[in-house]
Amino acid sequence: MSSDSFLSIDFGTSNSLVGAFHKGQRYEALPLDSKSQDPTMMRTLLYFPHPDLCYYGAEAIEQYIEQDMEGRLFRSFKSHLPNQSYLGTVLNNRILTLETLIGVFLLELKKRAEKILDTSIERAVIGRPARYSMDPVADGFALHRMEKAAAFAGFKEVQFVPEPLAAAFDYRRQLKNEKIVLIGDFGGGTSDFTLIKLRPEGFAKEDVLAIDGCPLAGDALDSVFMSHRLNEYFGAKSRYRLPMGSNVLTMPPAVSQRLNHPAHIVHLKEKDTYEFIREVKKCSLTQKDADAVERLFVLIEDQQIFPFFENIEKTKRALSGNESTEFFYDYPGLEMKESFSVKQFIDWATGTKEKIFAALDECLKNAGVTSDQVDLVCLTGGTAKVPFIQQELENRFGKERLQTQAHFHSVLSGLTESAGFWAHGQKVT
Repeated sequence: MSSDSFLSIDFGTSNSLVGAFHKGQRYEALPLDSKSQDPTMMRTLLYFPHPDLCYYGAEAIEQYIEQDMEGRLFRSFKSHLPNQSYLGTVLNNRILTLETLIGVFLLELKKRAEKILDTSIERAVIGRPARYSMDPVADGFALHRMEKAAAFAGFKEVQFVPEPLAAAFDYRRQLKNEKIVLIGDFGGGTSDFTLIKLRPEGFAKEDVLAIDGCPLAGDALDSVFMSHRLNEYFGAKSRYRLPMGSNVLTMPPAVSQRLNHPAHIVHLKEKDTYEFIREVKKCSLTQKDADAVERLFVLIEDQQIFPFFENIEKTKRALSGNESTEFFYDYPGLEMKESFSVKQFIDWATGTKEKIFAALDECLKNAGVTSDQVDLVCLTGGTAKVPFIQQELENRFGKERLQTQAHFHSVLSGLTESAGFWAHGQKVT
């Protein structure tokens, strides 16, 4: 084991990257996933064809399709961290806690990085969102879970660095003089902000003026297509009347709201919930109501959740460059075609956008800085490319102050910088 070696891990909701500070040298994103289009970027996916075998990243998708979508595919599991009622899942009668699920993934990242560097490493700098949750108790609970997951993966010492602060360290290397910089990191699960005084050399903790964020980003934008239109295909508005009852009921929110997120919809298969949905189908008011619930069974039992939500994400991306687009799905029993426009997307996403920018306003307020006093705005993360997010930032700061970084590598680069600080005896948090 090398005592002067540190891994830097950007564990994301959708993608994960790993770098290192090893024997005094920076290692940028390591090529961990040879089957990925970008080998340095590993999809945050786990696939268990059975409880004793697991595939990761691009191979998880490949094997999932090759094995006729049998078994369990886990995605967006990071989003469950602040949820105190979500303990984990059951895999063929084996309990798998969320900490173990994340720990298994972190362990695989660790093993692959150690193989490339040819050494074992027990210290890591791991990125964390500015807020896992707006509730401080839930936020602390999420961080505690990450600490347990990192310990499961074999790390003896871990430093958790806010992701927008890491992105700031990456950007600092381009500066020639001191500036007040706003870093906006828009990922899959969270939108995070840091206001910081940056200069070409040196760092002091008091340079960080404020850090804030909210647990909404790309996944929340994807979900609006389900919540406003597509979930009706799966029984969200199905009506039913229980035996001996006179009231006409509609699918309860405990079920319908789970339809909107891929990380939550898989849990509809839990025994009590699944039995309840079967009862709804039996008691459906009309054939149309029953057919919608049947589609939900096809979606779950034929393992179509992952490809269906991939199609939704493609729809969102298509609306970045077109005024309208077609959503088309042709799996037997799930055939559907819908048209979506940019105007609809903007209208449906208004609530999410307002919460994201409320976190930005809070960050400015806590720093005691006005938008006019910000010298530069540095954007990172895939969701930063969504046009109405870009437009809102331009309205607040002006186009000339916006700079877009390498969308998926800025945070990792800054985490590696933080690892370098640690190697020289300085922790940034």
